[in-house]
Amino acid sequence: MPSMPWLVASRLCFPRRVIGQTVRQPCQSLLGLAAPSAVRYSYKFATPPSPNLEKLRHVLTVKLVPIHFFLRNDITFGNYVWDQHFIGIMCSPKFEGKTHKEMRQMVEDLCAEVGLPGRVHMICQPPSRWHMMKARTKRRWDFDR
Repeated sequence: MPSMPWLVASRLCFPRRVIGQTVRQPCQSLLGLAAPSAVRYSYKFATPPSPNLEKLRHVLTVKLVPIHFFLRNDITFGNYVWDQHFIGIMCSPKFEGKTHKEMRQMVEDLCAEVGLPGRVHMICQPPSRWHMMKARTKRRWDFDR
């Protein structure tokens, strides 16, 4: 068999053995118009009404005056309990000098004021310990807006 520098019959992009010799094939990717990756099938729907989330955001923002704050629905519980369980991140100067138990108790008391005790998981830090929370802030927290 004669030496073929490029095998055109195949669409693979890695070296292939042809009778004892390695031949590099052209990388013919499937990025044409008929390729599945050429069209993106994601839809963005409007967020359903969430009055509990809005009340909770308002109370936490007014009472604790955070410098960094995100709160969203916790999607690990599924969509059948929408607007009932929440996850968030908060950096507030009112947490300065307090332990984690005291910070979480402050948040829990405000959640009980709204009528949602035990349904909020909040990552809390004071501004002096921002470096402990900085990596977690890179996550996209505002997906459900």
